[in-house]
Amino acid sequence: MLEQSLEDAHVYPGKIVKATVIQIGKDEVYVDFGYMKEGAIAFSQWSNESPEILAQTIKIGDELEAKVIPGTSKDDFIRLSKIKAEQDAAWNYVADLAEGEKRRATVKVLRIIKNKMKNIVGLAVAVEGVEGFMPASHVELRRVEDFSDYIGKELEAEVIEVDTAKKRLVVSRRDLLRSEKEAKAQAWRDAKEARIQAAKEARTAAEEAAYASVEEGQTVTGKVVRIADFGLFVEVGQGLVGLVHNTELSWDRNVKAEDAAKVDDEVTVLVKKIDRENRRVALSIKATQEDPWLTEAAAFKEGMVVEGTVERFLPFGAIVKLADKVEGLVHVSEIAETRVEKPEDILEIGQNVKVKVIKVDLKHKKIGLSIVKAVKEAEKAEYSSFINDKPELTLDLKEQLEGLNN
Repeated sequence: MLEQSLEDAHVYPGKIVKATVIQIGKDEVYVDFGYMKEGAIAFSQWSNESPEILAQTIKIGDELEAKVIPGTSKDDFIRLSKIKAEQDAAWNYVADLAEGEKRRATVKVLRIIKNKMKNIVGLAVAVEGVEGFMPASHVELRRVEDFSDYIGKELEAEVIEVDTAKKRLVVSRRDLLRSEKEAKAQAWRDAKEARIQAAKEARTAAEEAAYASVEEGQTVTGKVVRIADFGLFVEVGQGLVGLVHNTELSWDRNVKAEDAAKVDDEVTVLVKKIDRENRRVALSIKATQEDPWLTEAAAFKEGMVVEGTVERFLPFGAIVKLADKVEGLVHVSEIAETRVEKPEDILEIGQNVKVKVIKVDLKHKKIGLSIVKAVKEAEKAEYSSFINDKPELTLDLKEQLEGLNN
Protein backbone atom coordinates (compact mmCIF):
# COMPACT_ATOMS: atom_id res chain seq x y z
CA MET A 1 0.00 0.00 0.00
CA LEU A 2 2.88 2.39 0.77
CA GLU A 3 4.48 1.68 -2.62
CA GLN A 4 1.15 2.21 -4.35
CA SER A 5 0.55 5.58 -2.66
CA LEU A 6 4.08 6.73 -3.57
CA GLU A 7 3.48 5.66 -7.15
CA ASP A 8 0.07 7.45 -7.23
CA ALA A 9 1.74 10.57 -5.94
CA HIS A 10 3.68 10.80 -9.16
CA VAL A 11 0.46 11.02 -11.22
CA TYR A 12 -1.83 13.94 -10.44
CA PRO A 13 -4.08 16.34 -12.40
CA GLY A 14 -1.95 18.89 -14.21
CA LYS A 15 1.13 16.69 -14.65
CA ILE A 16 2.66 16.51 -18.15
CA VAL A 17 3.62 12.98 -19.25
CA LYS A 18 5.16 11.41 -22.35
CA ALA A 19 2.97 8.76 -23.93
CA THR A 20 2.82 6.33 -26.85
CA VAL A 21 -0.33 5.38 -28.78
CA ILE A 22 -1.16 1.69 -28.27
CA GLN A 23 -4.75 1.52 -29.46
CA ILE A 24 -7.34 3.63 -31.27
CA GLY A 25 -10.89 3.28 -30.01
CA LYS A 26 -14.26 4.46 -31.28
CA ASP A 27 -14.09 7.87 -29.60
CA GLU A 28 -10.77 7.89 -27.72
CA VAL A 29 -7.10 6.99 -28.02
CA TYR A 30 -5.33 4.67 -25.54
CA VAL A 31 -1.72 5.38 -24.60
CA ASP A 32 1.02 3.94 -22.44
CA PHE A 33 2.93 6.46 -20.36
CA GLY A 34 4.84 4.10 -18.01
CA TYR A 35 2.21 3.95 -15.32
CA MET A 36 0.40 0.96 -13.86
CA LYS A 37 -2.73 2.16 -15.61
CA GLU A 38 -2.94 3.10 -19.24
CA GLY A 39 -4.06 6.54 -20.33
CA ALA A 40 -7.15 7.45 -22.34
CA ILE A 41 -7.38 10.58 -24.48
CA ALA A 42 -10.84 11.44 -25.79
CA PHE A 43 -10.91 12.65 -29.38
CA SER A 44 -12.20 15.99 -28.05
CA GLN A 45 -9.00 16.19 -25.95
CA TRP A 46 -6.77 15.20 -28.83
CA SER A 47 -7.51 18.11 -31.23
CA ASN A 48 -10.34 20.13 -32.70
CA GLU A 49 -10.49 17.93 -35.80
CA SER A 50 -13.53 15.69 -36.44
CA PRO A 51 -13.45 12.06 -35.17
CA GLU A 52 -13.44 10.79 -38.76
CA ILE A 53 -10.29 12.71 -39.58
CA LEU A 54 -8.60 11.76 -36.30
CA ALA A 55 -9.29 8.07 -36.86
CA GLN A 56 -7.41 8.29 -40.16
CA THR A 57 -4.47 10.41 -39.00
CA ILE A 58 -3.56 8.88 -35.61
CA LYS A 59 -1.20 5.89 -35.84
CA ILE A 60 -0.22 3.28 -33.29
CA GLY A 61 3.26 4.09 -32.03
CA ASP A 62 2.79 7.88 -32.29
CA GLU A 63 4.53 9.62 -29.42
CA LEU A 64 3.10 12.68 -27.72
CA GLU A 65 2.93 14.72 -24.56
CA ALA A 66 -0.33 14.79 -22.61
CA LYS A 67 -1.63 16.40 -19.48
CA VAL A 68 -3.31 14.51 -16.65
CA ILE A 69 -6.84 15.77 -16.17
CA PRO A 70 -9.39 14.98 -13.44
CA GLY A 71 -11.29 11.70 -13.83
CA THR A 72 -13.52 9.47 -11.65
CA SER A 73 -12.46 6.74 -9.26
CA LYS A 74 -14.36 4.22 -11.37
CA ASP A 75 -12.26 4.90 -14.48
CA ASP A 76 -10.05 2.04 -15.61
CA PHE A 77 -7.80 4.54 -17.35
CA ILE A 78 -6.02 7.74 -16.39
CA ARG A 79 -7.68 10.61 -18.23
CA LEU A 80 -5.25 12.66 -20.33
CA SER A 81 -5.46 15.66 -22.68
CA LYS A 82 -3.17 16.27 -25.59
CA ILE A 83 -4.80 19.69 -26.23
CA LYS A 84 -4.14 20.94 -22.71
CA ALA A 85 -0.54 19.77 -22.82
CA GLU A 86 -0.03 21.65 -26.06
CA GLN A 87 -1.69 24.70 -24.56
CA ASP A 88 0.58 24.55 -21.52
CA ALA A 89 3.58 24.29 -23.82
CA ALA A 90 2.30 27.16 -25.90
CA TRP A 91 2.19 29.42 -22.85
CA ASN A 92 6.00 29.34 -22.89
CA TYR A 93 5.87 31.29 -26.13
CA VAL A 94 3.13 33.77 -25.22
CA ALA A 95 4.71 37.22 -24.90
CA ASP A 96 3.82 39.45 -22.01
CA LEU A 97 2.21 42.84 -22.57
CA ALA A 98 3.60 46.10 -21.33
CA GLU A 99 1.16 48.34 -19.48
CA GLY A 100 -1.29 49.88 -21.94
CA GLU A 101 0.04 47.72 -24.80
CA LYS A 102 -2.13 45.74 -27.20
CA ARG A 103 -1.29 43.43 -30.07
CA ARG A 104 -3.35 42.23 -32.96
CA ALA A 105 -4.13 38.54 -33.34
CA THR A 106 -6.37 36.17 -35.29
CA VAL A 107 -8.54 34.11 -32.95
CA LYS A 108 -10.83 31.15 -33.49
CA VAL A 109 -13.99 30.89 -31.43
CA LEU A 110 -14.13 27.55 -29.55
CA ARG A 111 -17.25 27.74 -27.41
CA ILE A 112 -19.60 29.96 -25.43
CA ILE A 113 -18.78 30.54 -21.76
CA LYS A 114 -21.58 30.92 -19.21
CA ASN A 115 -21.55 31.70 -15.50
CA LYS A 116 -23.29 29.78 -12.71
CA MET A 117 -26.50 31.63 -13.50
CA LYS A 118 -26.33 30.31 -17.07
CA ASN A 119 -25.75 33.81 -18.37
CA ILE A 120 -23.34 34.21 -21.29
CA VAL A 121 -20.21 36.03 -20.14
CA GLY A 122 -18.04 35.60 -23.22
CA LEU A 123 -16.34 33.29 -25.68
CA ALA A 124 -13.46 30.84 -25.37
CA VAL A 125 -11.05 31.44 -28.23
CA ALA A 126 -7.89 29.84 -29.54
CA VAL A 127 -5.19 32.49 -29.81
CA GLU A 128 -1.41 32.24 -30.13
CA GLY A 129 -1.64 28.51 -29.43
CA VAL A 130 -3.49 28.86 -26.11
CA GLU A 131 -7.07 29.31 -25.01
CA GLY A 132 -8.10 32.86 -24.30
CA PHE A 133 -11.22 34.66 -23.21
CA MET A 134 -13.21 37.29 -25.06
CA PRO A 135 -15.79 39.12 -22.89
CA ALA A 136 -19.27 39.26 -24.40
CA SER A 137 -19.21 43.05 -24.41
CA HIS A 138 -16.00 43.00 -26.50
CA VAL A 139 -17.29 40.82 -29.35
CA GLU A 140 -19.16 43.58 -31.23
CA LEU A 141 -19.87 47.28 -30.78
CA ARG A 142 -23.54 46.43 -30.51
CA ARG A 143 -25.19 44.09 -28.02
CA VAL A 144 -25.27 40.46 -29.19
CA GLU A 145 -28.11 38.21 -28.05
CA ASP A 146 -27.12 34.95 -29.80
CA PHE A 147 -23.44 33.94 -30.04
CA SER A 148 -24.02 30.55 -31.66
CA ASP A 149 -23.08 31.82 -35.13
CA TYR A 150 -19.60 32.78 -33.87
CA ILE A 151 -18.52 29.25 -32.94
CA GLY A 152 -15.83 28.00 -35.31
CA LYS A 153 -15.28 31.40 -36.91
CA GLU A 154 -11.95 33.17 -37.15
CA LEU A 155 -12.01 36.79 -36.05
CA GLU A 156 -9.52 39.63 -36.00
CA ALA A 157 -9.01 40.83 -32.42
CA GLU A 158 -6.46 42.37 -30.05
CA VAL A 159 -4.74 40.80 -27.07
CA ILE A 160 -5.39 43.23 -24.22
CA GLU A 161 -4.30 41.23 -21.15
CA VAL A 162 -1.71 38.48 -20.55
CA ASP A 163 -0.99 36.75 -17.21
CA THR A 164 1.31 33.80 -17.89
CA ALA A 165 1.44 32.80 -14.23
CA LYS A 166 -2.34 32.37 -14.12
CA LYS A 167 -2.48 31.29 -17.75
CA ARG A 168 -4.96 34.06 -18.43
CA LEU A 169 -5.23 35.79 -21.81
CA VAL A 170 -8.00 38.24 -22.68
CA VAL A 171 -8.79 39.45 -26.16
CA SER A 172 -11.10 42.17 -27.46
CA ARG A 173 -12.53 43.30 -30.78
CA ARG A 174 -14.10 46.49 -29.48
CA ASP A 175 -11.28 49.00 -30.08
CA LEU A 176 -10.35 47.27 -33.32
CA LEU A 177 -13.93 47.53 -34.59
CA ARG A 178 -14.09 51.17 -33.52
CA SER A 179 -10.90 51.90 -35.42
CA GLU A 180 -12.19 50.05 -38.48
CA LYS A 181 -15.50 51.87 -38.26
CA GLU A 182 -13.75 55.22 -37.97
CA ALA A 183 -11.41 54.28 -40.83
CA LYS A 184 -14.40 53.41 -43.02
CA ALA A 185 -16.14 56.62 -42.00
CA GLN A 186 -13.00 58.62 -42.74
CA ALA A 187 -12.58 56.85 -46.07
CA TRP A 188 -16.20 57.67 -46.89
CA ARG A 189 -15.63 61.31 -45.89
CA ASP A 190 -12.44 61.46 -47.94
CA ALA A 191 -14.21 59.94 -50.94
CA LYS A 192 -17.09 62.35 -50.52
CA GLU A 193 -14.70 65.30 -50.25
CA ALA A 194 -12.87 64.05 -53.34
CA ARG A 195 -16.18 63.83 -55.23
CA ILE A 196 -17.15 67.30 -54.07
CA GLN A 197 -13.74 68.68 -55.06
CA ALA A 198 -13.90 66.95 -58.44
CA ALA A 199 -17.41 68.28 -59.00
CA LYS A 200 -16.27 71.75 -57.92
CA GLU A 201 -13.33 71.66 -60.30
CA ALA A 202 -15.56 70.42 -63.11
CA ARG A 203 -18.09 73.13 -62.31
CA THR A 204 -15.36 75.78 -62.25
CA ALA A 205 -14.02 74.58 -65.59
CA ALA A 206 -17.55 74.62 -67.01
CA GLU A 207 -18.09 78.12 -65.63
CA GLU A 208 -14.84 79.33 -67.21
CA ALA A 209 -15.92 77.87 -70.52
CA ALA A 210 -19.36 79.41 -70.09
CA TYR A 211 -17.90 82.83 -69.22
CA ALA A 212 -15.82 82.64 -72.37
CA SER A 213 -18.93 81.89 -74.42
CA VAL A 214 -20.93 85.00 -73.45
CA GLU A 215 -20.26 88.72 -73.63
CA GLU A 216 -21.89 91.80 -72.18
CA GLY A 217 -24.63 93.10 -74.45
CA GLN A 218 -25.24 89.67 -75.95
CA THR A 219 -28.77 88.24 -76.14
CA VAL A 220 -28.94 84.55 -75.26
CA THR A 221 -31.47 81.86 -74.37
CA GLY A 222 -31.30 80.41 -70.85
CA LYS A 223 -33.18 78.07 -68.54
CA VAL A 224 -34.77 79.16 -65.25
CA VAL A 225 -33.15 77.09 -62.46
CA ARG A 226 -34.50 78.85 -59.37
CA ILE A 227 -37.10 81.45 -58.41
CA ALA A 228 -36.41 83.84 -55.53
CA ASP A 229 -38.29 86.74 -54.00
CA PHE A 230 -35.90 89.16 -55.68
CA GLY A 231 -35.76 87.63 -59.15
CA LEU A 232 -35.01 84.66 -61.40
CA PHE A 233 -31.80 82.63 -61.57
CA VAL A 234 -31.19 81.66 -65.18
CA GLU A 235 -28.53 79.29 -66.50
CA VAL A 236 -27.12 80.82 -69.68
CA GLY A 237 -24.30 78.33 -70.11
CA GLN A 238 -23.15 75.05 -68.57
CA GLY A 239 -22.52 75.97 -64.95
CA LEU A 240 -23.05 79.70 -65.54
CA VAL A 241 -26.07 81.09 -63.71
CA GLY A 242 -27.07 84.74 -63.74
CA LEU A 243 -29.73 86.79 -61.99
CA VAL A 244 -32.65 88.57 -63.56
CA HIS A 245 -33.58 91.06 -60.85
CA ASN A 246 -37.22 91.95 -60.34
CA THR A 247 -36.58 95.33 -61.91
CA GLU A 248 -35.42 93.57 -65.08
CA LEU A 249 -38.31 91.13 -65.45
CA SER A 250 -40.71 93.30 -67.40
CA TRP A 251 -41.61 96.86 -68.31
CA ASP A 252 -44.60 96.33 -66.08
CA ARG A 253 -43.34 96.99 -62.56
CA ASN A 254 -46.13 94.92 -61.04
CA VAL A 255 -44.82 91.66 -62.53
CA LYS A 256 -43.28 89.34 -59.90
CA ALA A 257 -40.68 86.61 -60.39
CA GLU A 258 -43.17 83.75 -59.92
CA ASP A 259 -45.42 85.35 -62.53
CA ALA A 260 -42.66 85.90 -65.08
CA ALA A 261 -41.57 82.26 -65.50
CA LYS A 262 -41.45 78.79 -63.98
CA VAL A 263 -38.48 76.53 -63.19
CA ASP A 264 -37.12 74.86 -66.36
CA ASP A 265 -38.77 77.51 -68.58
CA GLU A 266 -36.60 78.87 -71.38
CA VAL A 267 -36.29 82.65 -71.46
CA THR A 268 -34.48 85.12 -73.67
CA VAL A 269 -32.20 87.43 -71.72
CA LEU A 270 -29.72 90.21 -72.35
CA VAL A 271 -26.33 89.90 -70.61
CA LYS A 272 -26.10 93.29 -68.91
CA LYS A 273 -22.94 92.82 -66.84
CA ILE A 274 -20.36 90.10 -66.19
CA ASP A 275 -18.39 90.23 -62.93
CA ARG A 276 -15.88 87.38 -63.28
CA GLU A 277 -14.06 88.21 -60.06
CA ASN A 278 -17.18 87.87 -57.90
CA ARG A 279 -18.81 85.26 -60.15
CA ARG A 280 -21.89 87.33 -60.87
CA VAL A 281 -23.82 87.83 -64.08
CA ALA A 282 -26.60 90.40 -64.35
CA LEU A 283 -29.30 89.54 -66.87
CA SER A 284 -32.40 91.28 -68.19
CA ILE A 285 -35.56 89.98 -69.79
CA LYS A 286 -36.98 93.48 -70.04
CA ALA A 287 -34.12 94.63 -72.25
CA THR A 288 -35.07 92.04 -74.87
CA GLN A 289 -38.63 93.35 -75.10
CA GLU A 290 -39.91 96.46 -76.82
CA ASP A 291 -40.62 99.28 -74.39
CA PRO A 292 -44.40 99.81 -74.54
CA TRP A 293 -43.91 103.39 -73.38
CA LEU A 294 -41.74 104.18 -76.39
CA THR A 295 -44.25 102.51 -78.69
CA GLU A 296 -47.14 104.60 -77.40
CA ALA A 297 -45.07 107.76 -76.90
CA ALA A 298 -44.03 107.68 -80.57
CA ALA A 299 -47.55 108.81 -81.42
CA PHE A 300 -47.05 112.14 -79.60
CA LYS A 301 -45.01 114.80 -81.36
CA GLU A 302 -44.05 118.22 -80.14
CA GLY A 303 -46.67 120.78 -81.17
CA MET A 304 -49.59 118.37 -81.15
CA VAL A 305 -52.74 119.24 -79.20
CA VAL A 306 -54.28 116.14 -77.63
CA GLU A 307 -56.79 115.23 -74.98
CA GLY A 308 -55.85 113.71 -71.63
CA THR A 309 -57.16 112.96 -68.16
CA VAL A 310 -55.83 114.46 -64.94
CA GLU A 311 -54.39 111.53 -62.97
CA ARG A 312 -52.74 113.07 -59.92
CA PHE A 313 -51.18 116.21 -58.55
CA LEU A 314 -47.62 117.10 -57.68
CA PRO A 315 -46.45 120.21 -55.80
CA PHE A 316 -45.15 121.62 -59.09
CA GLY A 317 -47.84 120.50 -61.52
CA ALA A 318 -50.38 117.91 -62.66
CA ILE A 319 -49.85 114.48 -64.26
CA VAL A 320 -52.09 113.95 -67.27
CA LYS A 321 -52.65 110.51 -68.77
CA LEU A 322 -52.38 110.56 -72.55
CA ALA A 323 -52.50 106.80 -73.29
CA ASP A 324 -52.42 103.46 -71.44
CA LYS A 325 -48.67 103.64 -70.79
CA VAL A 326 -47.95 107.32 -71.40
CA GLU A 327 -48.31 110.27 -69.03
CA GLY A 328 -47.18 113.85 -69.28
CA LEU A 329 -46.56 116.74 -66.89
CA VAL A 330 -48.36 120.07 -66.97
CA HIS A 331 -46.21 122.45 -64.96
CA VAL A 332 -48.09 124.91 -62.72
CA SER A 333 -46.90 127.69 -65.00
CA GLU A 334 -48.63 125.97 -67.95
CA ILE A 335 -52.01 125.43 -66.26
CA ALA A 336 -53.46 128.94 -66.63
CA GLU A 337 -52.56 132.47 -67.76
CA THR A 338 -52.82 133.68 -64.19
CA ARG A 339 -50.51 132.63 -61.36
CA VAL A 340 -51.44 129.21 -59.91
CA GLU A 341 -50.35 128.28 -56.39
CA LYS A 342 -51.54 124.67 -56.45
CA PRO A 343 -52.73 122.65 -59.47
CA GLU A 344 -55.73 121.34 -57.51
CA ASP A 345 -56.99 124.91 -57.23
CA ILE A 346 -57.73 124.83 -60.97
CA LEU A 347 -57.98 121.17 -61.93
CA GLU A 348 -59.74 118.06 -60.64
CA ILE A 349 -58.74 114.40 -60.66
CA GLY A 350 -60.42 112.67 -63.61
CA GLN A 351 -60.98 115.92 -65.47
CA ASN A 352 -60.59 115.76 -69.25
CA VAL A 353 -58.29 118.48 -70.56
CA LYS A 354 -56.79 119.51 -73.85
CA VAL A 355 -53.03 119.91 -73.72
CA LYS A 356 -50.30 120.84 -76.13
CA VAL A 357 -47.17 118.66 -76.34
CA ILE A 358 -44.33 121.11 -75.78
CA LYS A 359 -41.47 118.65 -75.15
CA VAL A 360 -40.79 114.93 -75.78
CA ASP A 361 -37.73 113.42 -74.03
CA LEU A 362 -37.63 109.78 -75.11
CA LYS A 363 -34.35 109.06 -73.31
CA HIS A 364 -35.70 110.05 -69.92
CA LYS A 365 -39.30 109.11 -70.75
CA LYS A 366 -40.70 112.56 -70.10
CA ILE A 367 -43.35 114.52 -71.94
CA GLY A 368 -44.00 118.18 -71.19
CA LEU A 369 -47.56 119.48 -71.65
CA SER A 370 -49.26 122.85 -71.58
CA ILE A 371 -52.93 123.68 -71.06
CA VAL A 372 -52.23 127.39 -71.66
CA LYS A 373 -50.69 126.76 -75.09
CA ALA A 374 -53.50 124.34 -75.98
CA VAL A 375 -56.01 127.14 -75.24
CA LYS A 376 -54.01 129.51 -77.41
CA GLU A 377 -53.92 126.93 -80.18
CA ALA A 378 -57.71 126.68 -79.98
CA GLU A 379 -58.06 130.47 -80.04
CA LYS A 380 -55.68 130.69 -82.96
CA ALA A 381 -57.65 128.09 -84.87
CA GLU A 382 -60.85 129.99 -84.10
CA TYR A 383 -59.41 133.32 -85.29
CA SER A 384 -57.96 131.69 -88.41
CA SER A 385 -61.33 130.22 -89.26
CA PHE A 386 -63.00 133.57 -88.62
CA ILE A 387 -60.51 135.49 -90.85
CA ASN A 388 -60.90 132.97 -93.63
CA ASP A 389 -64.67 133.52 -93.50
CA LYS A 390 -64.32 137.38 -93.36
CA PRO A 391 -61.61 138.47 -95.84
CA GLU A 392 -62.76 142.09 -95.60
CA LEU A 393 -61.47 142.37 -92.02
CA THR A 394 -58.74 144.91 -91.48
CA LEU A 395 -55.03 144.25 -91.18
CA ASP A 396 -55.23 145.17 -87.51
CA LEU A 397 -57.17 142.00 -86.80
CA LYS A 398 -54.51 139.98 -88.57
CA GLU A 399 -51.83 141.62 -86.46
CA GLN A 400 -53.76 140.74 -83.34
CA LEU A 401 -53.95 137.15 -84.51
CA GLU A 402 -50.20 137.09 -85.11
CA GLY A 403 -49.70 138.41 -81.58
CA LEU A 404 -51.51 135.39 -80.29
CA ASN A 405 -48.73 133.21 -81.64
CA ASN A 406 -46.19 134.93 -79.43
